[in-house]
Amino acid sequence: MSKTHKKPWWNPIAHFAAHGFVGTVIFFIIMVPAVLLNHLVHYLADFGISKFTLDILTLLEQALVLADASLFFIFICIGAYRAVREFAE
Repeated sequence: MSKTHKKPWWNPIAHFAAHGFVGTVIFFIIMVPAVLLNHLVHYLADFGISKFTLDILTLLEQALVLADASLFFIFICIGAYRAVREFAE
């Protein structure tokens, strides 16, 4: 004998909130090295490190921030899509 179990109406909201929270934590974990790299670039600039080296480190920092923000945005969009789809069920 099988019963159909209807999920509560707030279930998609809870799933989206949980995924959003975990995604935000991961975003900040990845963002911390980028911020530290920024501080390192400014610190090394005071020591007269070559501009080329500083430019490479700055480029790496910007690439890290861009990749992190892009993947976070995609993650949130996928989570929102799944939540809307779960609401429709």
